[in-house]
Amino acid sequence: MQIVRSARNADNVPIIVHVAIDDSQTIAIGDLIQVDGTSRKGEVAVAASSTIVGIAQEAITTTTATAADVIPVLLVRGQVIRMAVDQTGTKKTFADTDKYTTAYDLKDKTSINPDDTTGGMCYVQAYDNTANTVDVIFADANLINIG
Repeated sequence: MQIVRSARNADNVPIIVHVAIDDSQTIAIGDLIQVDGTSRKGEVAVAASSTIVGIAQEAITTTTATAADVIPVLLVRGQVIRMAVDQTGTKKTFADTDKYTTAYDLKDKTSINPDDTTGGMCYVQAYDNTANTVDVIFADANLINIG
């Protein structure tokens, strides 16, 4: 995933925070990160996430996390993010009628599910059906305030 446009400033400089990572996590650079509701530590985002923080800027694998298990995470609030479109379902492409008002759910930590609009969180701003990507903003209800 990458930032396409930043609402932060004209220079497109996003805000990065350091997030403590939870136990039993395998996170790659570019994975979408959420905060666990109990431990308040970072973990990979899943469909229907409601505490999304941002995009991992370093890879990490934890078994039993320690205080040293912290990674930089690029905040996604106010950002337009380019994500992959899952191609395993029925809907594989987007049209202008899919933009702005329909909220799609995540398929996994790096892609959206174009077949799932129940409880969706990703609002399409632009799409590229050749590259199978969409530029999205996340619903405020699915983001956590951090930073």
